[in-house]
Amino acid sequence: MAKQDDGFDLANSIFFDITRKILSLELEPGALLSEKDLCDQYSASRTPVKTALNRLSDQGFINMKSYRQTTVRKINADEVLQLMYARVAIESRIIEDFLKKDTPLLFEDVAHVIRRQEIVISQPSVDPLEFHELDLAFHSTWYKAENKTRLLTLFSKNTDYVRLKILDYKRVQEYDVILREHKAIQECISSKDSSQLKKIMHLHIYDHIAGLIDSMKKEKDYFL
Repeated sequence: MAKQDDGFDLANSIFFDITRKILSLELEPGALLSEKDLCDQYSASRTPVKTALNRLSDQGFINMKSYRQTTVRKINADEVLQLMYARVAIESRIIEDFLKKDTPLLFEDVAHVIRRQEIVISQPSVDPLEFHELDLAFHSTWYKAENKTRLLTLFSKNTDYVRLKILDYKRVQEYDVILREHKAIQECISSKDSSQLKKIMHLHIYDHIAGLIDSMKKEKDYFL
């Protein structure tokens, strides 16, 4: 049942709960959403459920068609790949500018996020959304330092990208791999090695997602 905490009304609670389920892939791409079932699930009338669904549709989470069942929108793989291609180039340049700052406290911010990631993945059960937020916190260090946070938001808030990242976590649980790559990035920052950094960034940001898409297209009907 949806909770009505922090002053949110029932429609907002339903919206945020379904959003969380879509991003975490508890509701998979292409999954059917029955308005009646949602009313039963959230002990709600049709009005707040319809309001939540309309908002989900407006934000691109679901597809709603008259007289047909509502479905979770499938993933636009090509759009994500193009976005990540651009991110590699832009983020590599941002880190190069970041390397010019001789600010030990900023470098310590990077190390601090890595330590938090180590703690999270040491737990028996890892929350993929929690780890994803720490991943964003790691990358946000140089975006914030260079006053380029709008670019990070453009990349990281793409719904399809978030779902692919969570799918990667769920499919192979490669938290250790990601953590090793974060440490490699940290080492490049510490040594100010921009040439090696570009190779790691391409692997870390683009190659993982491209490989995941190729393999998942053979296994799941998740893509447009």
